[in-house]
Amino acid sequence: MFLRGKPLLIALLLHLVVALLYWALIPLGMNWYRDSFGFTSHRDIGLGIAQFHLFHMFLGAQPLIAVLRPLFAKLLVLAVPLTFATWTLMHNHPLRLLYFTVGPGLLALAAIATSVCYASRSRLPATMDTADA
Repeated sequence: MFLRGKPLLIALLLHLVVALLYWALIPLGMNWYRDSFGFTSHRDIGLGIAQFHLFHMFLGAQPLIAVLRPLFAKLLVLAVPLTFATWTLMHNHPLRLLYFTVGPGLLALAAIATSVCYASRSRLPATMDTADA
């Protein structure tokens, strides 16, 4: 059910990098957008508390995604914050919806794909070359 050993350490490291990138890029992206196009809400009222919870949900999901072994479980845990973002931002803030789902989703999917590839490669038995036989 859970990863162990070196694949677990690799997965934790990858998802730590994802969380750090998310933590660093969200404010930078919001500031760039605000400076380039102006505020994204009417009368400077935003969805601050929803974005606050979404931010922490995504960061909190990363360690759980890293330790789970089945790919379905990893994707299910990733779907929780992305579904929350879709539910809170879909109708009134479609640009924020893209910003809070596509970016973090792609970062997490890249980490999942890399860790699954590494874990499956480390589980393969060593093949013997025919010249060595």
